[in-house]
Amino acid sequence: MTDPKALAALLFTVVIWGIGPVFIRSLSVDLGAADHLVIRYTIVSILYLAGLAVMGGWRIAREDWPRLLLISIIGLVGYNLGSAFGFERVTAGVGSLVIGTQPLLIAILAAFFTREKLTLTAVIGLVVGLSGIVALFWEDIAATGPGNTSVLGVIYVFLSGAAWAFYVVIGKPLVQKYGSYPITALSISICTLPMVAALASHDTITTVQTMTARNWLDMFYMVVPSTLIATITWNYGAARLSAATTGATLYLVPVIGVIAGALILGEQINSGTLIGGGLILLGVAIAQFGNRAQAMARPSGRLTSLAAVLFAVTMWGLIPVAMRFLILDIQPQTVMLLRLFPAGVIGLVVVTVIGVRRIAFRDWLRICVAAFFGNVAYQILAAFGMETVPASWTGILFGLEPVFIALFAVVLAGDRLTPWLIGGIALSLAGTAALMLGSLSAPAGEVGLFGLMLVTLSTMGWGIYTVVIRPVAAKYGGLEIACLVLGISALPMVFFASADLGETFARMTAIQWSAVAFTVIFGTFFATAAWNYALGHMESALAGMFLYVQPLVAAIGGIALLGERLRWPLIAGGALIIAGVALSQFGPRLRMGRLRRDYSLNRRQPLESSA
Repeated sequence: MTDPKALAALLFTVVIWGIGPVFIRSLSVDLGAADHLVIRYTIVSILYLAGLAVMGGWRIAREDWPRLLLISIIGLVGYNLGSAFGFERVTAGVGSLVIGTQPLLIAILAAFFTREKLTLTAVIGLVVGLSGIVALFWEDIAATGPGNTSVLGVIYVFLSGAAWAFYVVIGKPLVQKYGSYPITALSISICTLPMVAALASHDTITTVQTMTARNWLDMFYMVVPSTLIATITWNYGAARLSAATTGATLYLVPVIGVIAGALILGEQINSGTLIGGGLILLGVAIAQFGNRAQAMARPSGRLTSLAAVLFAVTMWGLIPVAMRFLILDIQPQTVMLLRLFPAGVIGLVVVTVIGVRRIAFRDWLRICVAAFFGNVAYQILAAFGMETVPASWTGILFGLEPVFIALFAVVLAGDRLTPWLIGGIALSLAGTAALMLGSLSAPAGEVGLFGLMLVTLSTMGWGIYTVVIRPVAAKYGGLEIACLVLGISALPMVFFASADLGETFARMTAIQWSAVAFTVIFGTFFATAAWNYALGHMESALAGMFLYVQPLVAAIGGIALLGERLRWPLIAGGALIIAGVALSQFGPRLRMGRLRRDYSLNRRQPLESSA
């Protein structure tokens, strides 16, 4: 039976939190995001520290301090900066809907940091939810001029939700060990220090002196009901009700936020808000409850693994499109830095949290070789190659990867060189030659021959990486080694930082930053997680078949999204490359299957004749 007091406590909490974005936006607009954060969190920290002095609970074991500092600096600071500066640019209603993706992000991050399974429903929910976010500001994407500032605001708010998800997932063991109030109080107090140091100025004192009665009422709401009281009522209700009931109440938060924004601030509710909000809520619902329905309807996980591998190769197929889009306006070295450096930082954070067992010296050498001669070489060659090669052509050339992986397995790992592999390589290289010959007849500036050579060589780099890293990944864990490689690969990026890097960042549009975020988050982490999940539930040969989707997605994406032309070299070269890869991969299997059938037939024939 449902506890009515607990349910009332949860409903009170979601109403308070649902209205909160209205006051966050009001304070960020009236006071400025920086002063708003400094004033608000100074007050909150003082109250929380006073509570700690009365209740105790500030003694934290030495080994838990790194985790506490991590969730405070990355989680809370990131959440508050993204929230304050985001709501300064977007309406309370739109921001509330974007914040509504938090349960979805928590589920995704839990899959990375706590080794929970990344299910198909979580992946689908993420895609649906992000589609809703795009729908919220689609008109701003299509428009030009100052309207694009709202796109940046949505990105800030979304990143604040991602930071909060990080805080929840990584901080959960501390809350379980020490309790909610001590960890909340300490983490908020810790996060206040860098925010005050970075954001406070002489103007902050002037802002305090000029605050109106309305500003102080807004501040009171965010400090007392929204922070102190709502935290207590949430913990009270969540401890007495089921997780399903608790999670269901969170769907009211964005809905209340949209309504409150319209009633209190006079914000308009348009079709984009309704469609985007509906998709976001649907995505969160799929991520939270879809796996239960899936388990009831289909016990086997085979369809889940097929969907996961399709998601992975689709994301990888779109990477050339995103990279080409960026390189058309930004120097290749800067794009490379934007992709590899954040991915390296994320990788090091992940491996710091999940840990890795002691690695032997010879295995460190293998990791470094894979990182520098494999991954970094692949990234450098591909980035500079794509400067003169369309995304559709690049995607087709990336289809060479399975062939070069097989070739370097022969050279570096002692695999047998079969006639099928030789024939597949010859056929694939004929396709590459067709692309290069076609570039000579293409209009001036459309396709560069030297760029095609660089992209082709980059696929060799990925072949080296795959073969060299495979035994180490099998020994220490795929995720751990992947994170270490990403961290090591980020080190050389400092040599590609130019003097005008800050100016380049300032000139970048919201769409360009979105493309960067896609390559780092979806093209690297989410796609890798989905691929690893698929490999755990299906044969490697079956998963390898889906790599053919990657060049097709890149070709379609380049033509549809970047306006590239479908020309005969792309068709002829792509067909030859795919045929060559198929010959090298499946020729031996077809031959083995025929030999088994012949052997079985020969065994049956004597029995039939004797009968």
